[in-house]
Order: sequence, then C-alpha cells, then structure tokens
Amino acid sequence: MKVTYNAETCIHAGNCVNNLPAVFKIVNEQFIIDQEGASETEIRQTVVACPSGALQIADNDISKII
Repeated sequence: MKVTYNAETCIHAGNCVNNLPAVFKIVNEQFIIDQEGASETEIRQTVVACPSGALQIADNDISKII
C-alpha cells in the first residue's frame, strides 16, 4: 500500500493531520506522509475520510486487487 497526496486537490480541512498526526504531518511547511506511524487499517480509514479526495491509496500487492 502506498498513500499519495495531490496538493492541487487538497482543501486543507486538516482531517488527516488532526486524526492521525503520527502519519500525516507538516514538517518545515511541507506535508509529510509517514506510513510507519500507524496501522494500515488506521491509515485507510483516514484516507477514506479525506473530504477532498486529495489522499489516495495505491495497492501494489496484486493479491489485494484480485
């Protein structure tokens, strides 16, 4: 699983940073995604809750797609 972020789509609601700050954070005015900061389930829940759809998940494990 890889989480991607589209800055042009983001409306800066802050849901991701507020709900899962160990993964989604602002460092030196840059948006950082540290996927080691939480479980896959927690990350997926936060991505689904993104109101703008700026966060997306790409599953690179073909067994999850089939």
